[in-house]
Amino acid sequence: MEFSTKTIRSELYNYIKDNQIIISHFAERAGINPGTLSKIINGVIQVPVRTLDRITEAMNLEPGALYEIYIYECFNESSADWRRCKPLINRCAELNKLDCLDQLVGIVMDNLNYSPMLFDVAEILNNKNYHEAALIIYKKVAESERFQHAERLATCQYRIFKNSLTDNQEINLECAALFEPFIKRLGEAEQLDALKDLINLLMSLHRWDKAKSLAEEMGRIANNLYEQKYKKNHKNRKSTKPAKPLFGYILYSNLILGTISEEKNDFENALKYVSQYEVHDWIVETDDFAEATKKQFAEWAKANRYLYRLMSGEVSVLDEYVKYISSNENEILRALFKIVKAAEMYKINIDSILQRFEHVISNQIVENSHVGTYTTEIIADGLANFLADVGAYYTRKDEYSIGINYVLESLAISAKINNTACIVRCTCMVEKFRHFIDETSLKRYTTIMTIYEEVLT
Repeated sequence: MEFSTKTIRSELYNYIKDNQIIISHFAERAGINPGTLSKIINGVIQVPVRTLDRITEAMNLEPGALYEIYIYECFNESSADWRRCKPLINRCAELNKLDCLDQLVGIVMDNLNYSPMLFDVAEILNNKNYHEAALIIYKKVAESERFQHAERLATCQYRIFKNSLTDNQEINLECAALFEPFIKRLGEAEQLDALKDLINLLMSLHRWDKAKSLAEEMGRIANNLYEQKYKKNHKNRKSTKPAKPLFGYILYSNLILGTISEEKNDFENALKYVSQYEVHDWIVETDDFAEATKKQFAEWAKANRYLYRLMSGEVSVLDEYVKYISSNENEILRALFKIVKAAEMYKINIDSILQRFEHVISNQIVENSHVGTYTTEIIADGLANFLADVGAYYTRKDEYSIGINYVLESLAISAKINNTACIVRCTCMVEKFRHFIDETSLKRYTTIMTIYEEVLT
């Protein structure tokens, strides 16, 4: 038997021949009926994916090693059969054979009728945390529907947005710009989740005005849906449910608007927004999850009242604020971000506070993870700016060794997330105090900058 090109049949036949294995013995090793194996070798039947996996294992090859040949042989020269494509797509995702997956999905998309089925597979894979595989499919489906205003296209763009976010702020800003035009094409319920995710990203990028307009839109949609939900003539209306209770989006929009007011030093408005998410007597739901949500917003309201009073110049509230956050681990880090800013604004000595929570700062530098409900992007950006603030606090007190160490920690994080504004700030501080910096710190500074410049090029 001669084969002019590489095929599954040729690979299998050559393996059996070269290793002088009897077909029945190989069939037993692979857990396949000998008659079925003979038909595969003779080209009488095509190989199902599950059988191919057994053959691959029996040939002592890596899982999926024959997929590239299989795709070329079975799909490139004939129309794709969804019953055979779907199992192979799933296996490519499970084995992280992304190149094969990309090739296969491209072939499948030659028939646009498969677009809805591919989208459904992508949703399942995404829910199973095969995000990279799902991203490939979402992009292919979105490309096929780029001239339509379909909700499916918007959903694909939403999934692409979420799965494309990285540590790099510049890339994240591009992702936000690409996704925003598609939000209004989503169903209203899913718009809420999309708005929340986009707002969180914009907050980490300090795009306050855009985040404000989206937070107002989220509040408007959530209010409308909540009113409809409890009007008699809308009670039986079917709609897609958002990830969280509707009232939570109303409260969250006010929380965000208060945070943005605080960032703009409008503490009077910030406190007004606190009143909007600390009062819950209008909320209909009373189940356990609803009560837990209300409790969380009540805690945020209490913490933010302390914060906004402090930031507006009421320095006497600092001790009370520190006492409160000490019993709420998830609020400590964010509170410290603001306390060091208040120290700069009102010339407060916060040595004891920084020493008391030094372990919290150190742990976050090492772990760089999300805190409570705050996203990784928000915390990473906040941490970079906070460490620079702490560095500035200590250098102003002529404690250069401590201060520059914090500045270098800030620079390392800023370089990782490509926060150019913070990078410039840190490098200016290092150059300003260069004559106070020891050799070890200068070497670390050079290393951080060298790695950052290499990444840019």
